[in-house]
Amino acid sequence: MTEYIIINADGKELKCPIIFTYESKEFGHKYVIFRHQDSDEISAMIYEEKDDKSGTLLPVENDEEWDHLEEVVNQYFEEHQQHHHHDGCHCDDCDGCGCGHDSACDCDCDHDCDCHHE
Repeated sequence: MTEYIIINADGKELKCPIIFTYESKEFGHKYVIFRHQDSDEISAMIYEEKDDKSGTLLPVENDEEWDHLEEVVNQYFEEHQQHHHHDGCHCDDCDGCGCGHDSACDCDCDHDCDCHHE
């Protein structure tokens, strides 16, 4: 999983796993949706690409934009939950990992088998 490092108000570096990226035509921004290292809190920042292909993360300061991002995040997790069943490789996005032990397998749609079959 891709992650980025933020520096909090105390100067501590925190690794934040990126959940997904999103581009809004309505607001004209690209966003990085991430999980805070120390908690399950999910947040977002605007990603602004520079000419040299590097990028800068900027805070979202508009309430309307936050409301929109909250809807996007909720929709993402609803779709993610619908596609992942916790009783083996029955994901709608893949054909399982092919290990033949579907009831003991945890493929998470990445085709990497974490088979728990003994």
